[in-house]
Amino acid sequence: MAFRVTYTVETKATADTMAPERRGLLERGLAKLALDPYHKASTHIGTHEDDRKAQVAPGLLIEYVVAHGLLVVVVIEIFDEALIVGD
Repeated sequence: MAFRVTYTVETKATADTMAPERRGLLERGLAKLALDPYHKASTHIGTHEDDRKAQVAPGLLIEYVVAHGLLVVVVIEIFDEALIVGD
């Protein structure tokens, strides 16, 4: 059974402003997590196993909560490659 993916208002706004190719990467990563939100590529945040984070694509880190058949994306962090690659 796949978990239903949903966003907070803020993360939905962030996702909606992404370039189409980057949004596609986000959606593919979330589709994999929806099948297994506790995937070994994710890790829990703090003391609760249901509060998690994962890098879903290069330069895209999300934080999410698993509850009642939902995977709720609460943070999307976008890392610009220019910030980590020297000139």
